[in-house]
Amino acid sequence: MPKRIQDLPEEYLVNQRAVARDIGVRVRTRRTALDLTQEHLRARMELERVVVSRTQFSRIENGEALPNASEIIALHKILGVSYTWLLEGSEEGETEVS
Repeated sequence: MPKRIQDLPEEYLVNQRAVARDIGVRVRTRRTALDLTQEHLRARMELERVVVSRTQFSRIENGEALPNASEIIALHKILGVSYTWLLEGSEEGETEVS
């Protein structure tokens, strides 16, 4: 384990895992509702100039990794959801899918 991760408080790591898991569930739920496969979603992300490997996308959906800023922006656009819903799960409503 890298030293920078070893030095973080346990509560931070627990929170980070919970946030990653929650975002992953929301991404998977919305992707499924739109009847998109992971491969289709990844292809659309590439059209947004965000390249995500199959492994990385799977890790995001399974809550094993937090998406970075460019991935969040692309997911927001492709899934047609607000940033607030994607990141926090609040029921702010969904936007039109582009």
